[in-house]
Amino acid sequence: MALSFNSKAIIGSLLALTAGKASYSLIQMKRDCKRINENQEKHGGKLVANTFKAHGITHVFTLTGGHISPILVECERSGIKVIDTRHEVTAVYAADAMARLTGNCGIALVTSGPGLTNTITAVENAHLAESPLLLISGSAPIVQHDRGALQDIDHAGLMKTVCKYSKKVLAVRDIVPEVKKAIQIALSGVPGPVFLEIPYDVLYSYEHVKQALVPSGTKVSFPMGNISLWKRDYQLYNIFHNAWTNKYNYDDFNDSYYAPLQPDVPKYCKCQFKKAENLIANAKKPVLILGSQVMLPPIHAKELRKAVLRLNMPTFMSGMARGLLSDKNSEQTNKNIQFRFVRKQALKEADLIILAGLPVDFRIGFGRGFNPKAKIIAVNRSVEALNMNTDIYWKPTLKIHSDCGSFLYDLSKSEKVNSMKFPIEFNTKLRQLELEEKNKLSKKVTEAENIESYGKVNPLVFLSKLNERIEQTRLREDKDVIVVVDGGDFIGTAAKFIWPTKPLHWLDPGLFGTLGVGGGFALAAKLVSIEQKKNTDVWLLYGDGTAGYSIAEVDTFVRHKCPINICIGNDSCWTQVCRQQKPLFDGSDVACPLEDRHYEVVGAGYGGKGLLIGSCKAEEGEEPDKKNEETNFTQYVIDQKISEFFELRRAYPGRPTIMNVMIDGGSIEKFRKTSKYI
Repeated sequence: MALSFNSKAIIGSLLALTAGKASYSLIQMKRDCKRINENQEKHGGKLVANTFKAHGITHVFTLTGGHISPILVECERSGIKVIDTRHEVTAVYAADAMARLTGNCGIALVTSGPGLTNTITAVENAHLAESPLLLISGSAPIVQHDRGALQDIDHAGLMKTVCKYSKKVLAVRDIVPEVKKAIQIALSGVPGPVFLEIPYDVLYSYEHVKQALVPSGTKVSFPMGNISLWKRDYQLYNIFHNAWTNKYNYDDFNDSYYAPLQPDVPKYCKCQFKKAENLIANAKKPVLILGSQVMLPPIHAKELRKAVLRLNMPTFMSGMARGLLSDKNSEQTNKNIQFRFVRKQALKEADLIILAGLPVDFRIGFGRGFNPKAKIIAVNRSVEALNMNTDIYWKPTLKIHSDCGSFLYDLSKSEKVNSMKFPIEFNTKLRQLELEEKNKLSKKVTEAENIESYGKVNPLVFLSKLNERIEQTRLREDKDVIVVVDGGDFIGTAAKFIWPTKPLHWLDPGLFGTLGVGGGFALAAKLVSIEQKKNTDVWLLYGDGTAGYSIAEVDTFVRHKCPINICIGNDSCWTQVCRQQKPLFDGSDVACPLEDRHYEVVGAGYGGKGLLIGSCKAEEGEEPDKKNEETNFTQYVIDQKISEFFELRRAYPGRPTIMNVMIDGGSIEKFRKTSKYI
C-alpha cells in the first residue's frame, strides 16, 4: 500500500524530530563530559567505597580482578580491610559469615565471568540460610557489549534465581542509589543475598575509558558506520552524564547522599499478640524451638537471652541460636530450660509448640513428629516458611509474620505471660530424659576408651578429650570459642560433644548443607573477633572430604594473620554417604572411598603448622609409619597428642595450626545412625 504525500511528510517530520532530540541530548551530554574531563581522577570505585563506609562496612572479601580494581583500591584507602582469598566461593562464604556474626550486610567483590560463576553455590547457601550479603561483580564495558568483549555475559540475569535483587548498573550516577537500595533489600524482610553488576566503563574514570575503549573511528561506510559510531559515543556520554554534581561530596562518606536506607522488617499485629498470650496462658507443657532467624537485628543476643529466660519454658536451639542459653553450671538442674538431646520426645508430648525462626523442613522431620493435639504458634519473617508442609503433616494454630526476636522479646514483657507458672512435671521429665541421653553418651565413650585402637584414633574418645581441653583453655584463659563445622559424618558426631558457650559462636552451612564453607566461615569469625578486640579461639572442624574444598585458604589465614585451629577428622572416605549407600545397593561403596592423605603437610605447605595424630598409609616407595601403626591410641595417648597440638599452637601463636586425625570410621557407625535427608 503506497503512502500518501501527507503520511510521508508526517513520518519524515517525526524522524527529523527524533534525530534532532537525540542530537540535542548528545550535545548536552558532550558538554557535561567536558566538565567530567576536568576531573580525570574521579571514578565509580570511590562512590562504591564511600557507600560501604557510610553503611558501617569494615571488611570486604574478594579474589582480585581488573574489572573491580577501582573498588578494591578505594576501599583500602577508606580504611576498609580488603581480604583476598584463594577462591571466589570462599570470599562469598566469608561475607555470609560476617553478616551472621555482625548483623550487618556482608560484602563480596569478584571479577567478571568465571569470577562470578564460581560464587553461585555460596550465594545460594546464603539465600537458604537467610544471610544478608551484597555481591558485586565487574563486567565487560557497556560500549563493547555484544562486540566480542572478554567475559561479556548477562551477569545480572544469571544471578536472578539465587538473589533477592539482581541489577546491572548502567551509569555512574546510578552507583550510589543502587548500592544503597541493594543493601536495604538484603537486610529487609527475610534477609538474603543481592547482586550488582557494574561494568568496567562505569567504574573507571572518564578519561581512561575514553582512551582505552573508545578510540577514534576508522573510515566507515555511510550511513550505518556513522550510526554505530554515534551509538558508541552516546553510550559513553550517557554513562558519565551527571556523574559528578554539586549535590554530594565526592570525598566525604559522611555526606547524607551515602546514608543507609532503613530496612523493612515485618512486625506482628496486636490481635496476633493477644492470641499468643491466650495460648500460652492455657498451656501446661509448652516447648520453644529457636532457629537462626531469632538472632537477626534489631534485638541483640543478650536481650533475646533474657527474654527466653523470662518465658521460662523448655527450649531447643538450632543453627545460629545454639549457645544462646549455654550455662554449664546450671545445665543439670530442673531450673535450667535448655535441652539438646530430647527434642523428639518433647514435641511428641507438648501441648503448645512455639516455632520461632525455623521452617518445618527435614531438620525437624517435616512436622511429622509433632503432637497432633498440640497448639502451634509459628513465627517467621517468611510467609512461605509459615506455610511449609502445613497441607500434609502439621497445621499452625497461629501464624505470625514478624521478626522473631522482637516478638519473643515483647512476649516476655507481657504481664499475662510473666504471671504463668507452668507445671514443673513436664520440665522434670525432660530433664531426666536428657540426663539419660548424656549418660548413654558417656557410657559409649567409656566403652570406647577400653577398646584397643592401633594406628587409628577412636573419634568418640578423641572428641571427648578435645572438648575437655577446649573447655579447660576457655575457662583458664577467659576466652570465647567460635566453632565452625564443615563436613558430614565426623561433624555429626562432633556436634554431640562440642557445644557453643555463647550465642553466635556456632557456624554451620544451614539449610543447603553445603560442603566447603569452612575456610570462609573461619576467616570471617577470626576477623570479627580481631575487629572487636576479643580474646577468641576459632576452631574449624573438617571432615577429610570437605578439607579438600578450602584447605588452600590456610594461605589466606597466614597472609591476614588469622591463627585458626584446624582439626581434620580423617577416615579416608565420604562416610556419611557410604553408610547410607551400602545397605541400599548390595554393599556397593562406589565413589565413596578416599585415600589416607597428609593434610597436615598440605596445610604446612600453605604456611601453617601441622601435626599428625594416628597412622597415615605410606605411598608406594615410601617407608611405612611403623611407630604410629604400632601405637595403641588410648585415651592417654590421645590426651598427650592433643597436648602436643596446643604446645605447637603456643610455639607459633600467629599461625594457623592443623591436626590431621586418622580416625576409625567404623567407630562412628556403631555410635550413631547416618542422617536422613528425606
